[in-house]
Amino acid sequence: MKKILIKIGLPIVLLVAATLIVGPSCGSTVPDPVATTPTCTTTNTLFQQVFAATATANPSFQDVSTMDLLTHQYTFTVNANKTICSIGYQGNATLFANNLPYTIEIVDTTTNAVIYTGNHLFGSTATSYVSITPVNLIANQSYTIRRTLPAGGYGGNIGNTIGRILRFTSSSSVFPVTSGGFTITGSNFYGTGGPVVNFGIPYIDIVFQ
Repeated sequence: MKKILIKIGLPIVLLVAATLIVGPSCGSTVPDPVATTPTCTTTNTLFQQVFAATATANPSFQDVSTMDLLTHQYTFTVNANKTICSIGYQGNATLFANNLPYTIEIVDTTTNAVIYTGNHLFGSTATSYVSITPVNLIANQSYTIRRTLPAGGYGGNIGNTIGRILRFTSSSSVFPVTSGGFTITGSNFYGTGGPVVNFGIPYIDIVFQ
């Protein structure tokens, strides 16, 4: 009787042992973490939200191409640390055809230090985007973004310096305007004339990662 128990019990013991060895090994396998790359989507950016909300709040404001001055700029803050990965703008057809770029600059307004500068061509039929070297912003710090054409860099026609703007029609400033923690605190237009302060919001889109 003892011999029978040994013959039957041994295979069962071996099977249980194999299950304990193989089971945990398969069941506890954890996949390697997948590295994620920050996205840089140009859809429904915080700037677009502010621009649209401001236009909706006052239907008399005009979304137009105007202001024949070399520099269009606005000053802004963010309520959390953010990284800019792309800039969007709708350029002038003549400038694009003649390969005349805009200079895009981002300035720390506290120190007046230029933290980004680059020369870029933008398409004229719609807002087009250029990727830039990532620019890190600090929460609640004031920054200015501007697009500039150098004197003589607009094809000999000052009319080529106009750009898309949400033009205010009220005499008093509507700034600050905000959405999603992105706040525009003021704007300015100058060069060969001006300055024209708080005339409207120039459409210079900022894309965050």
